[in-house]
Amino acid sequence: MFKTTNPMGYQMTFQTTCATLLITCVITAPAFSQEKYQEQLCEAAKTNRVIELVYNKDKSKGCKPRLFDVHQVAIGYNGSYYVHGWQTRGCTKGRDFAAKRIFKFEKIKSVKIIDGDFSEKSQSVKSEGWDGCLGDNCFIEENICE
Repeated sequence: MFKTTNPMGYQMTFQTTCATLLITCVITAPAFSQEKYQEQLCEAAKTNRVIELVYNKDKSKGCKPRLFDVHQVAIGYNGSYYVHGWQTRGCTKGRDFAAKRIFKFEKIKSVKIIDGDFSEKSQSVKSEGWDGCLGDNCFIEENICE
C-alpha cells in the first residue's frame, strides 16, 4: 500500500490522502464561487447593469435565465456573499414576476452582463437602499459595492 509522511510526521495512506483532498475541495468550493462572480456583479451594481442569472436548480427546471438588475453586493455575518436587486424575469414556481430578490453567491451557476435598463420601479428600489434585513432577520454585515 502507498504511504507518505506529511509535514507533521504522520504517515498517511493513499485513501487518507484522497479523503483529505476531497474534504479540502468541498470546503473551498463555496469560496471559489463567491470570488468567481464578485467582480462581474460589482461591475453591474456600480454601473446599473442588468444580468442574466442562472440560479441553483433553474436549468433542471427548464427555466430561462433570470433577468436581474443588480443593486448591491454584500457579505453576511455568516461569511457568505449575497447579491440584492430587482428580478424582472424569474424561475420561481414556474412564474415570472417582478420583485426584490436576494441571491446567495454559492448557489449561482452563471452570470452574464447584458444590455438593458433598470425599470422605474427597480431604480426606485435601488434609491431606497437596503438595510440588509428580511423582515426582522438582519444578516448582512457590510455592503461591498452598490
